[in-house]
Amino acid sequence: MNVRRWWILAAILWMSLIFCFTQLPYFTGEKTSEAIQTVVVKEHKTINTPVGDNEDINVLNLIVRKATHVTVFGILALLLFKFFEIYRYSYIVSWLLTFIYAITDEYHQSFMPGRVASLRDVLFDSAGALITLLMVYFIIRQKRNKMIGF
Repeated sequence: MNVRRWWILAAILWMSLIFCFTQLPYFTGEKTSEAIQTVVVKEHKTINTPVGDNEDINVLNLIVRKATHVTVFGILALLLFKFFEIYRYSYIVSWLLTFIYAITDEYHQSFMPGRVASLRDVLFDSAGALITLLMVYFIIRQKRNKMIGF
């Protein structure tokens, strides 16, 4: 099997994992906040640090959740890019497919109990894809410049 097929299979598997995680009730904002609260309380008891108040927990929850969106969809964009890499518009196609998948993921999420669809999450997903693809672009460009002696 050629290498490109592995990249598309990895992308499909990754999209399937995203789909499955979207269905789980454990990944709501409330559940994440509860998990963070538990960690903060245990950490406080272990090393006697200040206990975070609700505002601190909410900020940390927001950071963790949005960083997860950026990372998960950045990985999807990378996997799609590796599949489309040989084509002229590989960056655009990879970003566009990731953006479309982010929209469908939020739509799917709107049907799950305790979950809501969010345009803001689509923007974070798309930003993660864009940031990843920009990093890939600059890494590839730097490698090419080294090869030709710049």
